[in-house]
Amino acid sequence: MISLKKILNEILNNYSVEVDLFADKSSSNYDITNEIRALRGVTIVTIITPEDYSQSDSGDEYIRLRIKFVTRGEAKNMMQQFLDAALAKDDKDTLRIQGIKSMKYREGTLKRL
Repeated sequence: MISLKKILNEILNNYSVEVDLFADKSSSNYDITNEIRALRGVTIVTIITPEDYSQSDSGDEYIRLRIKFVTRGEAKNMMQQFLDAALAKDDKDTLRIQGIKSMKYREGTLKRL
């Protein structure tokens, strides 16, 4: 008999990717990561910024994240959907996730789990 876990592993593909994020220092990292977790398909968001990384004196803060997500389709398409959803602007020209200045995937970090 086939287990439910095996069926789900065949249908859903689990991936992990690292993200470089620049955020406004006045915004809460907790709020930003919670908003990213709310994006469709995202399962886990972990802050992995190196301890010894020194932040600049500008108004931006560097945050490195590891995002785990599930998809039925291509991982690259899903990653683009995350960018589009996180950086989408409304009619008042405000970002969906407040505090994010830029978000970029790290090359070579996309892995199937």
